[in-house]
Amino acid sequence: MIVSLTLILSGFLVKAQGVGSFFDQSDTKTKTMLQQIALQETYLSEIKKGYKATENGLNTAHELKNGTFNLHQAYFNSLAQISPAVKNDPKIASITSYQQQIINSFDNEIAWQKQQAILGSDEIAYIEKVYTNLLSACTLDLDELNTVTTPGKVQMKDAERINHIDQIYNATNEKYKFSQSFTQNVRAFALDRQTGKQQNAVIKKLYNIN
Repeated sequence: MIVSLTLILSGFLVKAQGVGSFFDQSDTKTKTMLQQIALQETYLSEIKKGYKATENGLNTAHELKNGTFNLHQAYFNSLAQISPAVKNDPKIASITSYQQQIINSFDNEIAWQKQQAILGSDEIAYIEKVYTNLLSACTLDLDELNTVTTPGKVQMKDAERINHIDQIYNATNEKYKFSQSFTQNVRAFALDRQTGKQQNAVIKKLYNIN
C-alpha cells in the first residue's frame, strides 16, 4: 500500500514538474493539484504511523511473552537451586554421622571377631554379608541425599526437599539402630561361646575328659 501511494504521489509530482503550462493555464487547477498532493502526503504519513504503532504493539507483545517465559524460567531455576533452609538442615549432618558410625561398628566388630577366632569362618562370612547389604542400602540413601541437596539435579520446592531429607534421615536412623543391635548381639554371641568353651575346658579338666 505504501509503495502504491508513493508511486501515485510521484506521478503527480512528475506531471506537475513536466508540464509547466499546466500551472499557467489555471490557478484553480493548480490549487486542486497541490491539495491532492497534500492529502496524499497526509494519508501516507498516517499509514506510516499506523504501521509503526502495529510494529510497536507486536514488539510489546513479544517482550511480554518473553517476560512471562523468563518469569517461568526463573521459577523453575529457583526450584533447581538449594536454599539455606535446605542446605543447613541439621539432619543432613546426622545422616552422614549415622552412616559413619555404621561403618565403624561393623569394621571394628569384624576385625575383633577375626582376631579372637571364636566364630567359624562361615559365621564371620555371614556377618560380612550383612554388612555389605547394609552398606549398599546406605549408598542408595546417600545417592538420594546427594540428588536432593545438589543444585541443578532436580526441580523441587524447599518443602519437598526437606521432606525427602526427613525420609532419608529416618531410614538411616533405622539402619544405624540395626547396626548397633546386630554387632552387639554378635559380640555377645561370641563371648557366650567363648565362655562356654572355657567352662567345657574346666569340666573336662576336672573330670579328666579328653
